[in-house]
Amino acid sequence: MVSSVLMSIRPVYAEAILSGAKTVELRRRRPSFGEGTTVLIYATSPDKRVRGAFEVDGIIEGAPAALWETVANRAGIERAVFDAYFAGADTAFAIEIVNARRVRPSPIPMRPPQSYQFLDRKRQPHRSVLRLAVA
Repeated sequence: MVSSVLMSIRPVYAEAILSGAKTVELRRRRPSFGEGTTVLIYATSPDKRVRGAFEVDGIIEGAPAALWETVANRAGIERAVFDAYFAGADTAFAIEIVNARRVRPSPIPMRPPQSYQFLDRKRQPHRSVLRLAVA
């Protein structure tokens, strides 16, 4: 079963994903979802709205220095920002992005996740968010 998640992303990076300049989303922890997952992009403060969605094409894992060599031209950030984000981490993760698309900017009827949250069609607030993925 393909899952859907709501992921909190800083507005500058959300825009980079939606413009195609950023084709991997970097994380310090391995996501518990994989290829085929639909990710709805929640742009954090000051925007505080769902701005778009994408599909996960895969997860790349490696030591931070090795991951940088693999994704540097796709990460949408400078090396210094990458190094600061992964400081002290033994392993780094990159979520490969495909089919990024904009949706009508919309607030959500629930508290946004700190990182990401699985969406459950059985829960009304989640259904409202899931509808945005196809809008």
